[in-house]
Amino acid sequence: MSYKESSDYSLNRLKDSRSIPLQVLVTSAEWRWVMMWTVLIVAVSALPLLIAWAMTPPGWNFTGILVNPLDGHSYLAKMEQGATGHWLFHLTYTPEPHAGAFLFTFYVGLGHVARLTGLPLVVVFHLARLLAGVGLLLTVYRFIAHITMSIVERRLAFLLIGTASGLGWLGLIFGAFPIDFWVPEAFVHYSLHANPHFPLGLMLMLLVLMQVVWPYTQALLLSRIVMPTLLAILLAIVLPFAVVIVWLLLAALIGRTVLIHKGRLLWSHIWPTLGVVGGSLPVVGYQYWVTITNPILAGWNAQNVTSTPPVMNVILGFGIIGGLALIKIVHIIRQKGRETSEGEWLLCLWVIISIGLLYVPFTLQRRFITGLHIPLAILAAIGLRRWLTQSKRSTLFQQRIVLSVVVVGLLETLLVWGLPILFIKQQTIDSLTTSVLFIQDDEAAAFQWLRDNTKPDDVVLASPRIGMWVPGQTGARAFYGHPFETVAAEDKKAQVEAFYRGDQPSTSPASDYIFYGVSEQAIGRPQYLQELPVVFSSGNVTIYKNQH
Repeated sequence: MSYKESSDYSLNRLKDSRSIPLQVLVTSAEWRWVMMWTVLIVAVSALPLLIAWAMTPPGWNFTGILVNPLDGHSYLAKMEQGATGHWLFHLTYTPEPHAGAFLFTFYVGLGHVARLTGLPLVVVFHLARLLAGVGLLLTVYRFIAHITMSIVERRLAFLLIGTASGLGWLGLIFGAFPIDFWVPEAFVHYSLHANPHFPLGLMLMLLVLMQVVWPYTQALLLSRIVMPTLLAILLAIVLPFAVVIVWLLLAALIGRTVLIHKGRLLWSHIWPTLGVVGGSLPVVGYQYWVTITNPILAGWNAQNVTSTPPVMNVILGFGIIGGLALIKIVHIIRQKGRETSEGEWLLCLWVIISIGLLYVPFTLQRRFITGLHIPLAILAAIGLRRWLTQSKRSTLFQQRIVLSVVVVGLLETLLVWGLPILFIKQQTIDSLTTSVLFIQDDEAAAFQWLRDNTKPDDVVLASPRIGMWVPGQTGARAFYGHPFETVAAEDKKAQVEAFYRGDQPSTSPASDYIFYGVSEQAIGRPQYLQELPVVFSSGNVTIYKNQH
């Protein structure tokens, strides 16, 4: 089907509809195409995980986390708390006792799912990730359908969102570290590869926008307020920074409407917007309040700094997609909005607001890059397709240009997805003491002993590598295991290293158990361990009971 034929087909089908707004109709043929690509994208994103599991060398165990193991295992630690029946979150990467709070409720809830189903935490984690990925991709296409009536533009935008990364490889050549290698929340395809809460949050974000901006005309006003409000509350629980973007975006759309219509208020948008803000603001407010009033959580929050990356890393990270989107935005501004749909304005405002938030003086400013690839990719697809159509070049030429853009982005995505696989050998045989993807059989046996013989409040002293796994694998606390979630992390890390070097006989606060394996032996061989009772020993791993 040619570009023109596809556009005519889309428009004719839309004209045939009497009950659905023109820009909303998605044909059954479209949904079949979308479902095919959705299954393919999600399946390919899961392949590196299966390959890593299949390539696990003898004597080793794959931990099930490929993307950002440090944060991935902290999610499993949060799920572990739910699996033991709790709903209040505690920092299990720090030894200090403290009151719990309703934070990370999504992961705590997944832990309850694991408890009820009997499935391992990591299995529930990945099942949730895959389901959220499917839901996100289907929601993405519905969102695109509100922006453009052209099937060609819809499909191109969907493929760019689902598969296209930036020019990160180019940045690596020149010593940069572009965001398409390490900021998954900015991209749909990277989000659904990384964890479940990013794709779920992005899906909720799009659903809220659609419910407010393009409500079903037959729905009662009350339901048009209640539904986006409930979705916004869920969004605030799952991905609170995304709900802030939604607030500002909906406010900007209302402001634009007031300016265009010379002061006339569009209450059909205002009431749902008030519901969205009113419903989710208490959730965000509570999260902020508890992280500044709970002393231990405040210590975590003070370390939790995620600054915006250098501008060049952002530009290269979005690559060709970002460049095409910028051209489209400039074109819209030069045209003063003529022939620009409400959806295209929404995309432009989304880009402008997100970029503005990235440079607000705030310790977590990078979080506002969440989902930015979505509006950029849709604008890029619309701008590219319409420019090609107006160029009057041959259909073959147009198809080659489009294919080139898609393939360049896809190759980078496959590189990002597959990069951990390249380091599997280094993660095991060549790096006995530093592997973060695999644990040795003796370490796995030690973790099982700790799970069977320790209480949730017991503290385990271990190297930073082992400490990363302790809360999620054993249910106990780690003295040190995370640079953010361990309070006073630098001090505790220094204490760990000093203890294993033999420079100090204890830590403050003291630990209940001392883990001593190959990672700890690489730091040092403290003589005073010989004075402590051995409670577990297997191969090169020994666990000592500390005498307080």
